[in-house]
Amino acid sequence: MSTLDHYRAWLEKKPGDRLALYGVALELKKSGALDEAEQAFEALLAVHPHSGAGWFQYGALFEEAGDEDRAIATWQRGLEVLADATDAEAKRSIGEIESALAALE
Repeated sequence: MSTLDHYRAWLEKKPGDRLALYGVALELKKSGALDEAEQAFEALLAVHPHSGAGWFQYGALFEEAGDEDRAIATWQRGLEVLADATDAEAKRSIGEIESALAALE
């Protein structure tokens, strides 16, 4: 069973699980299935808007595809959503997103 299949099976048992949704999105991104990965990140962030890693990787999806404008817009949107986040993962991701944005400017 592939890692992607593992996360999909996990979602069947626990729909909406944050880690499984993130895992599906990340594995699709890694495999180059960009349209599917985009949809998976949207699904993750609709249910878990404070997923800092989700926002970071979602922007990276566009950056790696050469679409810097969408990467910037996604990361800026992520920073807006994460501004009121209190968990450590989200706060750490804010710094990563800010660094990524600075590298593009």
